[in-house]
Amino acid sequence: MTTNPARPFRIGLALDGAGWHPAAWRRSPVTEPATLFSGRYWADWGRASAAGGIGFVTLEDGLTAQTEQFGAVPADAESRVRGRLDPVVAAAVLLSASDVEEVVVTRNVTHANPFHVATQLASLSAIGPGRVVWRPQVSANARDATAVGGTPTPELRPDDIYVPTRIARRLRDLFRDAETFVRSVRDLWTTFPADGLGSGDTFWQPSRVGALPGPAPAAGPLNVPVFSVPPVAALAHHAVEPYRLAAAVADRVFVTPTGDQPLSVVLPAFREIEKLTPDATATEVYADLAVILGDTDEHARDRHAELDRTAGARWTTDTGVFTGSPVRLAEVLARWRDEHGLAGARLRPAVLPDDAERIIRDVVPLLA
Repeated sequence: MTTNPARPFRIGLALDGAGWHPAAWRRSPVTEPATLFSGRYWADWGRASAAGGIGFVTLEDGLTAQTEQFGAVPADAESRVRGRLDPVVAAAVLLSASDVEEVVVTRNVTHANPFHVATQLASLSAIGPGRVVWRPQVSANARDATAVGGTPTPELRPDDIYVPTRIARRLRDLFRDAETFVRSVRDLWTTFPADGLGSGDTFWQPSRVGALPGPAPAAGPLNVPVFSVPPVAALAHHAVEPYRLAAAVADRVFVTPTGDQPLSVVLPAFREIEKLTPDATATEVYADLAVILGDTDEHARDRHAELDRTAGARWTTDTGVFTGSPVRLAEVLARWRDEHGLAGARLRPAVLPDDAERIIRDVVPLLA
């Protein structure tokens, strides 16, 4: 399988706080916490991404403060980033202040209302038509329900996230609900199409705007026109339920290859689930990878070791961690592109701006 030559291999930049490594704050040149919550910080990243040929940027969502371990109460470490700007707000800044090609907005679906999410994404599409992508996020963290007063969810313990059968057993209902949620949002986007607006003395055309027929989680109509329908992206860890959700409702999927579960394993597994999923449509596949880059492989390994020493523990995450030079990273991605037909990759920089700048300056040109 090879990629479509008409569409280039796309590199996405996953932006989150001062970077994805737990020690990022202590190694980043950003020194004022308020900077991470400022419009200028996000606007600057949007402009840098657009100028550097980044295909899309992704923004994270979260209902509770970040933790070092899934589902745990935040530790007292004062060097860890806590909290993040609402992704809808950050996306509005990126879309209006830069020419970044696409913004992938993560939005929680477990403790949210389809109407509100549909309206938020429609509003963003009015700012940047054709430049908004939605990533629905399932919440399996019991602390999220407590924080927002939502319905308690099945408790997913830290060890569970590494065992696909446990994920499937504990979270099956959550992923089924998420599928219904996404379909509801897509239905709501049809209740106020852009051609429902009028012209001249006629402000709107009531015959083109209306509620959904029959019973639905949210009936509409929306109170904002939908100028372009956002595609849906899904982050799918190697387990049946995330794969099934991605196959059922997503236009693109971010898979998470690791040393134990390389791309040669996870990609065929996803494609098999896709074949078995009713009404599944063709899904573009992207690799999701955390990266620590250096001038050389040895320099990157030294950076990785220093970050882990600073954090006081080895960095483990829900996907693979690449440690090496930009040249070697480009070689790995090019091989994945040619051998597996990937549409692109979403890269999570360990430290901002260091690793993101290397991605923009060194990796993107090598893959152009």
